[in-house]
Amino acid sequence: MELWNKREEVQFYELKVFDSEWRPVPFATTERVVEVPYLKRKKIQIYIRERDASRVTYICSRSKIVKEDVDATPISSRICSKIKT
Repeated sequence: MELWNKREEVQFYELKVFDSEWRPVPFATTERVVEVPYLKRKKIQIYIRERDASRVTYICSRSKIVKEDVDATPISSRICSKIKT
């Protein structure tokens, strides 16, 4: 997966994997919360058990805002990519 940060106020993203009913699917990666500087890209390896691979429908990232860096009400966004089968 490749993650691109186009939000200046965000540096961290949380990763999650879901099935078609939006139930969490177990996965492994080196980091569950990834730091991506503004206007930079980061490639992330996501590993899913063979027995769970057929259940995976979405891989999502949610922006995480550091509380002390916020001047206004923060907006957190979740971006999901649908896996082609």
